[in-house]
Amino acid sequence: MKTRTMILLASLAVALTSGPVFAEESGQQACMQDAMSVCAAYIPDREQVATCLISNRARISPACRSALDHYHPHTASAR
Repeated sequence: MKTRTMILLASLAVALTSGPVFAEESGQQACMQDAMSVCAAYIPDREQVATCLISNRARISPACRSALDHYHPHTASAR
């Protein structure tokens, strides 16, 4: 179980650090818990995780919404 959790976290870290949506560590940290709880079905596909987070703005934390607005500005209009 511990190994499975570590693999999941490592996959998530790779998925979120690759690509423009979560280019900085602060964006990754802000959305990691939301990605795991709201969009876990899409991990490790970073594009699908980002799309899921954007589609579920009402269900994610304010910090993650802010990170999405910063790294993916056109999502700000989706409020």
